[in-house]
Amino acid sequence: MRIRGTGVQRQASGQSPARLEQERPGVRALVFGAQPAAVTGVALLAFLPVLTARESWLDRLAALACLAALAGGHVIWFAHGRAGHRAVVLASQAVLGFVPLLQFGAQWSPASGFFAGGLLLAFPPSRGVPAALLACAAAGLGSAWPGGSVHAGVAGAVTAGVAALTLFGLGTSARLVAERDAEVRELKRQAIAEERKRFSRDLHDLLGLSLSAITLKGELVDRLMPARPAQAKDELAELLVMSRRALADVRTIAAGYRELSLEKECRAAADVLSAAGTRVTVARSGVDDLPPRVATTLATALREGVTNVVRHSTASWCAFSVSTEDGTAWLEIVNDGAAGPAGGGADSGAGLRNLRDRINVLNGTLTTEAGPDGTHRLLVAIPLGHAAS
Repeated sequence: MRIRGTGVQRQASGQSPARLEQERPGVRALVFGAQPAAVTGVALLAFLPVLTARESWLDRLAALACLAALAGGHVIWFAHGRAGHRAVVLASQAVLGFVPLLQFGAQWSPASGFFAGGLLLAFPPSRGVPAALLACAAAGLGSAWPGGSVHAGVAGAVTAGVAALTLFGLGTSARLVAERDAEVRELKRQAIAEERKRFSRDLHDLLGLSLSAITLKGELVDRLMPARPAQAKDELAELLVMSRRALADVRTIAAGYRELSLEKECRAAADVLSAAGTRVTVARSGVDDLPPRVATTLATALREGVTNVVRHSTASWCAFSVSTEDGTAWLEIVNDGAAGPAGGGADSGAGLRNLRDRINVLNGTLTTEAGPDGTHRLLVAIPLGHAAS
């Protein structure tokens, strides 16, 4: 709701999301460029009075060197948010910002703002604010010291405070923009990774059964062709239908639309098992009005379960049922192939991991168990109340 509301506000203000996206790089450049500009401005506020009021080139060069060190250190260590040697930088700012006050007086008070602003950037407000206030008060005392002027002291403290707040505000803005950029990059990375995971999962879940069925039909056609060409022709026609269904599944994955028909999947699963020479028993009850998400999840689980039976077991019979009871949708697949070459294979590969991810989203459960008589059972339960909400 918040995102939609923001979109409405943007449209109401006459700014489209595309235009805002185009303007954002300019705003980002302005924020990052404002900080060194402000640092340079504060340095000039301290240097220009010295340049005009002092005739000694030694004083001018000393002031220029101190301000260059103050501005450079602030940009390097606070503009880029580095953590190391911050105490050394603050100590240097304190020395360069306050010792020249004894020589230059109130003219040097803007330079004291570097130290006060550095304190605000380096420490949390509970510690930074009192320390910065003390630094500004010290700048005021240093400004008033040579002549004892209260006016000069107040002006020095206020100038140092304004400089500190300017450096702190622009530095914090740049830091927040940088953190926001990092968050956006991380969100994009996660979105890409999630989409890759979704594509891989859907490719496995949706095409596994179709490709297994095509393989079985192809082998059957190959066996029937020499002795029973008419039946082989019929099986080949079914193979073409299955291949078209697999092509539709590929398009479904590419489009991101993954709603499946549980009824069609039941019929397809029974056809595949029959083609593999497995006796099939199907039971369906009370599943005509299932929520689409539940029906699609059960259909996907049915595909994966039947694919495992065909690929990884030597089952001679398989029974699956889909039903609803006590507000829960159930899918059960039982076969007698758990003692096959791959031990039933129900837990092999990424299929069941993918299924558990899908089912967990709906607050459902998936369990598998092998019986002592060589049977294997897969059971999926999804509460309908949670899925519908």
